[in-house]
Amino acid sequence: MNAPILLGDGGTMSPADAARLSALAAHPYVQRMLEAGFDSRNEDKSLLRLMSEAAAETPAQRYRAHLFGDRAHLMGLDPSAVHVPTGIPNQFVMYANRDNIADLVLPPVAVSKISDKIWATPQATLQSIANTSIAGSRARPNEVPYSVSASQQFNCEPYGLVDFIDANTIANADSPIDPRVLSGLVIKNFLDLAREKRVADAAFSASNYGTNTEALAGADRWDQPSSDPVSALLSAKETMFSTSNTLVLGGQVWAKLRVNPNVLKYILGRAKVSNIGDVPAQMQMQFLAEILEIDRVVVGRAKALSNQEGGTASMGYLWGKSAALLRVEPNPNPRMTQTFGYTYRFGGMAYRNEIIADRMPGSAGGEYVKMTTMDDEFVLGSAESANPTGYLFTTVIS
Repeated sequence: MNAPILLGDGGTMSPADAARLSALAAHPYVQRMLEAGFDSRNEDKSLLRLMSEAAAETPAQRYRAHLFGDRAHLMGLDPSAVHVPTGIPNQFVMYANRDNIADLVLPPVAVSKISDKIWATPQATLQSIANTSIAGSRARPNEVPYSVSASQQFNCEPYGLVDFIDANTIANADSPIDPRVLSGLVIKNFLDLAREKRVADAAFSASNYGTNTEALAGADRWDQPSSDPVSALLSAKETMFSTSNTLVLGGQVWAKLRVNPNVLKYILGRAKVSNIGDVPAQMQMQFLAEILEIDRVVVGRAKALSNQEGGTASMGYLWGKSAALLRVEPNPNPRMTQTFGYTYRFGGMAYRNEIIADRMPGSAGGEYVKMTTMDDEFVLGSAESANPTGYLFTTVIS
């Protein structure tokens, strides 16, 4: 079998030897040697070259080349030959928006009608000093003048979005993607962000405050070291008729307010007193609330793209460079409600979710994921000359 291949007279080769030579030349190892060339010592030059390169590397470099395939393998399996990349089954990257505060500013209230009147008495009703004296033993007490009106009216508007998912996409989805769940999550976040903008526009609109609004400028702005935000807020609190319990700040405002020198002094001054607890490392929202004697400070950090579709991406804060002192009551009181406003919600559900099958589109049909609501973000005190439940500072930072 291993007999040498002999050439006949005139350089001819027997058919049997020709068949052996053809089979030998077709062998992969022989082909590689023929491609790389070989010398009289029958050395594989490609192998010698790779061995020479490996000898010049450190052990760590050789290990990396083997592990990550930085150098071609002569024989055996390459890592890429034994694995087909697929999606990671336990990870899906999605970025949620930041700190929606709409429900803390205009709390939702369930209503059974799309539109209704709101009963109220004028703000001056409980501010008038009546003559309570009785002239004599047979005199009658004076009557109290007051009125009730229903001049304000909410009107719930429909809001909603829909997404279509074809049946083939549902059937073909890899873990962890559930097209129905993903669609519902995306739609809800779009609706939440739209509501956040409506509430931010209402809360930071000077037209909803009457005379209880002030635009800061120059050295009075809270990013200026000479300004005194706490003093300004305390004065505004006393200007309001109702007692405020909530301070609403834009995200950019809070970043500047908490490092204002005249705000930091409330922290630094605590270091000299030993019986009032630990000194905060920086101004915190709850600590500022205690200074102002209110229940909470809420910061609107939600962001949104402001460019038109297809344009250059431009992201900004929904809650601008303003600050609002408000009175917020989570639930209405049938005897005495005094709050900045509510989100009147028809039916009471945050969102109505529906999956609607449609057999017509494509080869297999699909489903519409539909999410809707009916809301009216309503500011109650805006009808007064000075909103009794709010005070707004605008342009509080540069």
